[in-house]
Amino acid sequence: MKKISVVGFGKIGQAIVANMLKQGIHVVAVDINPQLHQLFSEGKYDTNEPGLKAVLSESFAQGALEVTSDFSRVSDSAAVIVAIPLLVDQQKNILDEPFLNCFRALAPHFSNNVLIVIETSIPVGYGRDVVVPAIESQGKKHGLDFLLVHSPERIKSGTMLDQLLRTPKVIGGVSPEATEKALEIYQWFFDRSLIHIVDSIEAAEMVKLAGMAYRDVNIALSNQLATFANRIGVNFADLIPLINTDGEAHLLQPGIGVGGHCTPVYPYFLINNFKQAGLDFALASRSREINDEMAAYAVALASMHVNQKKALILGLSFRPNIKEDTFSTSYLLRTALEKNGFDIRLHDTEFSKEELEKKGFQGVDDVYASGAEALFLVTMHKEYASLDFARLQTAGIRVIIDGRNQLNIEEVENAGIRYLGIGR
Repeated sequence: MKKISVVGFGKIGQAIVANMLKQGIHVVAVDINPQLHQLFSEGKYDTNEPGLKAVLSESFAQGALEVTSDFSRVSDSAAVIVAIPLLVDQQKNILDEPFLNCFRALAPHFSNNVLIVIETSIPVGYGRDVVVPAIESQGKKHGLDFLLVHSPERIKSGTMLDQLLRTPKVIGGVSPEATEKALEIYQWFFDRSLIHIVDSIEAAEMVKLAGMAYRDVNIALSNQLATFANRIGVNFADLIPLINTDGEAHLLQPGIGVGGHCTPVYPYFLINNFKQAGLDFALASRSREINDEMAAYAVALASMHVNQKKALILGLSFRPNIKEDTFSTSYLLRTALEKNGFDIRLHDTEFSKEELEKKGFQGVDDVYASGAEALFLVTMHKEYASLDFARLQTAGIRVIIDGRNQLNIEEVENAGIRYLGIGR
């Protein structure tokens, strides 16, 4: 029987596990949350990620999936895939003791060159220079007891299972032996044509980070062009599809900011890598600043059109109709609004009023009864596509700052509301 353990049974881990279960692999899912086993045992497991619930619940009932908080259950696995987050603080400094403690706790159960795969995004050099020593501090030896590789997850909420079937899977190991073993085992649950081998674990570590830096720099460029276009009265956001028709450009849309687990965080990993190498990744550093400054820019746009300084933010989620708020732009927007003396309300279709209040916001249930003058669209939940602008105007909204350039300008302005976009 093919047995693989996955450590970290959050949404990413659950998608990884579901993909393996669909290929007939027995999976041990290890997580420090003991309630997960109870949820599955009582048939109460649920998720908003399409496709996961049916696969995981059925597999658990049939015995193909084991959910446990016992680290010793990874013993005798062909591979141990680690998908726990590498935490960062609000300043994006790495808080890696929980991450490394996980490997230290797993280490006693490593033997016979078991394959260890880090799917979590990590800085370049981190696997070889930090994780290997952490495991070896527990009396284990790379090349004897374990083999370490990195294969960065590159999926996002909403279509995870589909992305796993079409996104190239990159693998790079501490040694050629580690890479070869990973290639053999990953073919159990990925088509060989999807697997791409790179020549070191450092090369694999750089793949995800470089992609996130590219995205952040691209958005920063669009944001700077958008602020210039706003100044001179050019609709830049709507020009982007035309700009991109030359086959060379691939500009992303400007916006009120960048949120999420990845793009606001991983460029800092590379920025620190550059510093360690005696280099300055000034482009990424400035791009991070530009994108984080867009919240204050949006507030400045609105300030000249209000009298009472009352604001309604639409959206806490960093992605439409996904209940996740990690480094959401709404937190930056709240800070900028508070600095400018605004009274703030927030509405989100995925979070209850009580949940919003626990996160430090004054939540509202009704977008038409907030008492606000300025409305900031941060997240384009599908429900916001049918906003009644006439009703908003009657309720006191004087200006809408469309932070995602998604609303119909004509409809907003016909309702008697001032429309302000990011580059529109």
